[in-house]
Amino acid sequence: MLLSGRTAIVVGASSGIGLATSREAANRGAHVVMVSRSAEKLEQASQGIAGQPAVFPVDMLDGAGLASAFADFARVDYVVLTAVADELARRAPIDQLSDDQIERSFDKMRGYVRILRILAPKLSADGAIVLLCGASAARAPGPGFALLSAESSAIVGLGRALAAELAPIRVNVLMAGLVDTPIHHAKREQTKSWAETSLPARRFGQPADIADAILTLLTNPYTTGQTLVVDGGLSLM
Repeated sequence: MLLSGRTAIVVGASSGIGLATSREAANRGAHVVMVSRSAEKLEQASQGIAGQPAVFPVDMLDGAGLASAFADFARVDYVVLTAVADELARRAPIDQLSDDQIERSFDKMRGYVRILRILAPKLSADGAIVLLCGASAARAPGPGFALLSAESSAIVGLGRALAAELAPIRVNVLMAGLVDTPIHHAKREQTKSWAETSLPARRFGQPADIADAILTLLTNPYTTGQTLVVDGGLSLM
């Protein structure tokens, strides 16, 4: 199979895009390492995934925990960072942001850096990294998204810089639009209805749509330093 003998670490693997990516990578023969905060959710998510994936319950903000979790990995081929906390809960106009919202708004960037600081030296020369960010980096959705947009833009910059710094390891960013994940659970039907009537693609993005694009970025040997937008045409609006 395409990824036979390869090790793929997926962070944020207990649900949504991370789970779909873990499943697809395993289906293509990779040995998948699923990372997320909740041991219970990880164990449940790993059921039925091919090849008996390893599970590591660790918070990506816990530097010591990450170092311990990855200490025994001599070589890694692919790293996919999809971890997303409830980012929408930290949405607010700039003059209404609390100190906690400000600090938490950049947790994804902090976590990505902590993980890559540990895993980059372990990556094989023909390996690859994919970082996920939100579409607000390209299209600010409206008031209240300033910090989310800033964080997503920072991840795009991080990916481009690391593509040069870590070469020949390939580093790309996947910018996802509206996707049917737990982050939209509270207003799922409303969001789904809007996507199906207003997005150019006329559908609510599914985790498998994004996973398929991630696997393309992982396996295409001539793509690095790029940002692939998979948003159903949201950025056109």
